[in-house]
Amino acid sequence: MTDPLTWQKFKPDWEAGAKEAGKNTTEMPVLIEQFVVVGDKSDAAKAAALWRFLPKAFKIYYKMADPAAIEQRAGQELPNEKVSVDWSIGTDPAIHIAALQKLFDSGATIVNVHSGQADQSKVIDFYRRLVLPEFAQGERGVAH
Repeated sequence: MTDPLTWQKFKPDWEAGAKEAGKNTTEMPVLIEQFVVVGDKSDAAKAAALWRFLPKAFKIYYKMADPAAIEQRAGQELPNEKVSVDWSIGTDPAIHIAALQKLFDSGATIVNVHSGQADQSKVIDFYRRLVLPEFAQGERGVAH
């Protein structure tokens, strides 16, 4: 399980390690978490402010016991633009479809769509009606 940028960066290492261990990478699951915002840049900025800790959560922040300290440090280290750099942002379904397709094409077998925005119903409805039907079984890929 990883994010799109980490997958892109370390996929060759993952493949080499799997092959060295005698595994067939085409038979191994690859889960990627894709953050999305169904809205504009201001909606993305609001969501990024809530999820600012995420890019370093499993590298540094997991060792910190105080949530206020995590928030303070993340605010100093991670500008919103860096937090949301690989998110799908927009109200055009094509943006979201293309991002998911790129992940499936790169070897992802499962994509967890994660919305950090307040209006979860908006995102769920948007994906249900306009994005996930593009990934019906046997077509582009399989939506999970």
